[in-house]
Amino acid sequence: MKNIIIRIIISIVVILVISACSEDEESTTITYTCTGSSSGSGPTIGGVTLKEATYTQGTNSFTFVNSTSANHVSSGQTPFCYTIDVTSTTASILKTNSANTGNATIGGQSVTGYDNVTAYYTIMTGAPATYHMYIYADNDSGFYLNAFGFTTKARADAYPYMTGSVYTKQ
Repeated sequence: MKNIIIRIIISIVVILVISACSEDEESTTITYTCTGSSSGSGPTIGGVTLKEATYTQGTNSFTFVNSTSANHVSSGQTPFCYTIDVTSTTASILKTNSANTGNATIGGQSVTGYDNVTAYYTIMTGAPATYHMYIYADNDSGFYLNAFGFTTKARADAYPYMTGSVYTKQ
């Protein structure tokens, strides 16, 4: 009788463990997406109008919903919706030139590995914060940032380089 009770208890425990493992856990992932209607294009950077599309750089992406908003995903994290304000404020920023035929000068010295480009000051506002950066549109299918996530304009101004890789339209 003692063996039967032990077997019943073990069977009940095994059944409980198996049923607990097979239950689906509730998902706590929250997806943030931009709302709004299409404007027919993404933001205009200088004289270049980007397309309403997803642009990627490695595991980071921007999906322009219209000319003033985009979903940003950093390294596979939850997407966040940002309002984009591209101002007319410009800065000369250094962009990598992989052909080493650049026109940049640093401290009066020619640096062939970089090009001087005119980038536009951009503010992206949304959750979880407001970010300041400079953006340079290479063409309507690609753009560069001098980094994503500066907390002030002064920090964006202090970083005169574009990131090494272009965000390209997918």
